[in-house]
Amino acid sequence: MKIVREEEGATLVLVALSMTVLLGFVGLATDVGILLRQRRIAQTVADSAALAGVTESMYEGSPSSVTSGMYTAASHDATMNGFTPGSSNGAANSANGLTLTLRVAPTISGYSGSGLVQATASFATPTIFMNLFGIHSLNVASTAIASNLLNSDGCFNVQNGEGLANPAATMGGSSQLFGQNCGVTINGNLSMGGSSNINAKFVTASGTITNGGSSSITGPVSQNAPPTSDPLSKLQQTANQPQIDTTAKTCTAPSGTGMSCIYNFNSGNLSGTLQSNTMYVFDKNVNGGNGPSITGSVTGSNVTIYLADNIPFSFANNGNLNLTPPGYGHPCAGSLNPLCGVLFDAPSDGANGKGTYTCSHGKGNNYGNPAEIYFDFGSSTSDLEGVIYAPYMQLFVQDQGASTKLANDVIIGNFCSQAATLKIQGYDSSDSPLARVGLIY
Repeated sequence: MKIVREEEGATLVLVALSMTVLLGFVGLATDVGILLRQRRIAQTVADSAALAGVTESMYEGSPSSVTSGMYTAASHDATMNGFTPGSSNGAANSANGLTLTLRVAPTISGYSGSGLVQATASFATPTIFMNLFGIHSLNVASTAIASNLLNSDGCFNVQNGEGLANPAATMGGSSQLFGQNCGVTINGNLSMGGSSNINAKFVTASGTITNGGSSSITGPVSQNAPPTSDPLSKLQQTANQPQIDTTAKTCTAPSGTGMSCIYNFNSGNLSGTLQSNTMYVFDKNVNGGNGPSITGSVTGSNVTIYLADNIPFSFANNGNLNLTPPGYGHPCAGSLNPLCGVLFDAPSDGANGKGTYTCSHGKGNNYGNPAEIYFDFGSSTSDLEGVIYAPYMQLFVQDQGASTKLANDVIIGNFCSQAATLKIQGYDSSDSPLARVGLIY
């Protein structure tokens, strides 16, 4: 008797087993693909949150711990990328499980110091194939680190003293210049006397630095360094300057600013509250060429004071001067407003060219040598939140024990300080057009 053996059934079993394995790989590949996609999303959220957090930290003087403002900014940008995190730092959103955690002291090896913000975005992702084996979700997390210390030009720039015998910057008496979160660059020589002090991230001069009396510098010092270029030279372009009609006595603000423009306001006598979102233009036709002056206390938001023809500016009393520039409270990066962050704008060298600077008050009209922006705050404390841009003028400051706070940068031709305290707070309330933030991890 012959036994017949059929193999069709065995083939079906093999096919069934193969299909099971194949479907398993497909399911596993699907889960892996979903996880990779979700990780890219988490990385986008972490990147945007780190950048937002570190930008906000500049407004707050680079705090030593995460503030509510930093987390709010980071949470806003995370939400713009499709995920709304929990209501506080490190807390999960009960609806989507997204947790956003900020740190000012990164946990990643090799990244430390001030000006850094680490953001970690994490959330649970449901599985498909692995769910069959009891693995219902997997946690996805991505981390990014951003820095606000990418501007190497410094925030206090003296531009126009290169090659001159006289110092480009002079500090005497008990003058103090604080710029702990930024640097000081000087094209030319620096002369310090009395008990004057500079406390900055770095101090660099293209000439020599002379310390007399008990003067001192806190921070790294470099002499005979290459001169630095004007970091806001774009303001010297015609398109970024107002159009002035001296006959009609009118002016038009540059395109893209959205600002009103007032020509030689109140014959150059500024007082009270200035009109918001306005460019105040002054030229040699005001005060006989001696420029505008301020009396009493003056406040103003979203304003730019434009000094044409190198016209002087004077503030000399015990009043308070509290001004904010266009774009105040918002990042200038990517802004179409060329005046974003700029409080004083004096781009022209007038009739002077490069003059001979002396550390003394009383530089005359636009035919002087050179004109000055003069601040004597007496015993008052003032707050200037924007950039002072006057690369062909002298900034002359003095007071009687007061303190002047600048949130942004100074770009001037020459600097003279006699017993004044000038604090550059590291963009504590406003965003400088020179500020640079970026991802470093």
